Amino acid sequence: MRYLSLSVSGQQIILPAGVPTGGAGLTLNKILSISITLLIIAAIVLCIIFIIWGGINWIMSEGDKQKLSQAHRKVTFAIIGLIVVFLAFFIINTFSYFFLGNSSVIRGG
Repeated sequence: MRYLSLSVSGQQIILPAGVPTGGAGLTLNKILSISITLLIIAAIVLCIIFIIWGGINWIMSEGDKQKLSQAHRKVTFAIIGLIVVFLAFFIINTFSYFFLGNSSVIRGG
């Protein structure tokens, strides 16, 4: 039974080769990094889709003031959303630089 127990006295336990360490090596930092990256990419893609959709609505408005106004609002809000996404990207990277050193949450480093 002595070989089955471990005693830790402030030292790191070195595992023998081939022992699984749990999962695919995903840590909380990697999970957050991947999640934030995917969310930012999805937000950018959605903003671009809304800009295109608003542009098509603008072209198809046929001079109708109400349709033109709706298309203008859609494009405006999509551009504002895109600006917010890029600001979030820069804010996250700035905070990760100051709190995590030179590594970036977005790049997974």
